[in-house]
Amino acid sequence: MHHQPIEGQSKLLATPLPRHHEHCTASNKGLHGHRYNKMISPDGPPAAAPVLSTDSSDLFSPAAAAPPPQISHKHLSDEAFSDIYEIARTVKELNSAPYRRIALQFPDSLLTDSSRVYGLLDAALNPSNTTTDETKRHLFILADTSFAACCVDEIAAQHASADVLVHYGRACLSPTTRLSVIYVFTSQPLDIPSTITAFTSRYPDKNEKIILTADVTYHSHLSTLTTTLREAPYNYTNLFTTSIQHNPAAPIPNRTSPSKTELKDYQLFHIPEPLPALQLLLPSRLAAVDYVDVSNPTTYRVSSISTTSSRLLRRRYGLLSQARSAGIIGILVNTLNVKHYLPLVALLTKQIREAGRKSYTVVVGKVNVEKVANFAEVEVWVGVGCWEQGVVGGVEGREWFRPVITPWELQVALGGREWGDEGGWVADFGVLLKEEEKEKEKAEKPVETTSSTNDTSDAQDRGNNDDKISDNEDSDSESEPPVYDFRLGRYVSTSTPLRAHTKSSTAKPSSNPTASETPSSSTTALTTTARSSELAKTGGVFSPAARFLHEKRTWTGLGSDYAAEGAEEEGAVVEEGRKGIARGYEIGGEGEVGLAGRGEGR
Repeated sequence: MHHQPIEGQSKLLATPLPRHHEHCTASNKGLHGHRYNKMISPDGPPAAAPVLSTDSSDLFSPAAAAPPPQISHKHLSDEAFSDIYEIARTVKELNSAPYRRIALQFPDSLLTDSSRVYGLLDAALNPSNTTTDETKRHLFILADTSFAACCVDEIAAQHASADVLVHYGRACLSPTTRLSVIYVFTSQPLDIPSTITAFTSRYPDKNEKIILTADVTYHSHLSTLTTTLREAPYNYTNLFTTSIQHNPAAPIPNRTSPSKTELKDYQLFHIPEPLPALQLLLPSRLAAVDYVDVSNPTTYRVSSISTTSSRLLRRRYGLLSQARSAGIIGILVNTLNVKHYLPLVALLTKQIREAGRKSYTVVVGKVNVEKVANFAEVEVWVGVGCWEQGVVGGVEGREWFRPVITPWELQVALGGREWGDEGGWVADFGVLLKEEEKEKEKAEKPVETTSSTNDTSDAQDRGNNDDKISDNEDSDSESEPPVYDFRLGRYVSTSTPLRAHTKSSTAKPSSNPTASETPSSSTTALTTTARSSELAKTGGVFSPAARFLHEKRTWTGLGSDYAAEGAEEEGAVVEEGRKGIARGYEIGGEGEVGLAGRGEGR
């Protein structure tokens, strides 16, 4: 955006200037100590102030992403509109319980229909002839969501003190904990004859075992499609139609399926293209996965995800090389609604600490590239969210400053499991929590002892071996080999920063301390060492992130780069400018000057 300059003034800065000052010479110093690349002549200062604006055709930042397309059903009659949004079923479920405050959650693409849905529900729930102030049902439209649109936004609903939430559009069906939820999937149109033509051309054998499934927004068409394919002239005999269930840990997430032993014999036909998480998950569990592309209503084309899935899996596996050598790992919380997300954050923190790494937990609301890039010290992120949004930034993630992996992938990177332990890629983090519960149960089982004498002897042995164990741990941390980073093509020794500084930063008291060796009462987790000036500490505790900022970020403000070069030049004199309010500025203490008096109008 460009502003017209006021007469006698230079144009306003429209876009940020690139940081070229590292390549400038000492003569290229402008006003107030700033440097401007190729703006000031080396012969002397310019006669006029430099123009800091840029042409609209020369932008430094890429154009903003286009908003999602709006889906409008304004042209439909009230009857057809009510069928899509299932007004009758919604009213029936709302009347089945004493809900007084009702929140309506729409994705951005359906917000244009929200007022019409509100009007139909309000008219059905609050008849004008029987409703009083005591019996009135209050409805609220959530104009924005805290996280992904597929997740139920319980936080926003609680701001309105809602008793129930009606969720419209696509849904991940992740379990929630706070509110009752009514799902309305808003069925999208599907050309059944074109879909059947695409299906029969892909599967000519009538006896093949095929699973029919669809996204929740197309699921209402499966019954009609299955019935048609089983009857003449098609006569398919081994079709399995999935049903919706609330179980992200199922072999086909949130869908019914044949038994695990039979699942490998089936091919899957999906309407439309599956989500990235499904493309990574399903190929290892089924014989083949195909989908019909419904983006073009004139031609329904069937494609296989085998090639795409293999490429994406290789890409995800490649991201693990960065995670294996990362010393600072960020836990990116992408939900506040999914059940058991807090135990998962605690589990990840524990596992990262046990691996000698440092973790930081970050909640930024809706995740995007710009927000995450602000944390330059974090070397890899692990996303905590629903199973659909676990692959933050897409399966490729090439535009992200640091890679974002899933909790399961992090355990593979830390050595807690192998890539093929579960038979393939895993999306649901419930698997990790169940394994942790089993380990806790094993640890809490009482150990039978023969006598109290043996207990006392074992305790003494453990006490005598404490020093040996501590010495072994220090020796292991010192002799731990560096990790080879396949991305950089070299060894890195900072993959376990907490272990690397344990011995140098933690005081180890001797058996007979002298007066000079006795620690004072103010001793913290870190003691004074020869390298204490080099280690960045926060609250007396070693912080890898603080060390990163101390070593990597050298610019501390205007003029700091000159001080580093030893320059003695002084900046320009600071003059007192205008002060006051717009109707009468005071300039340099010389009284008021109104806008009208300067001929600028109001």
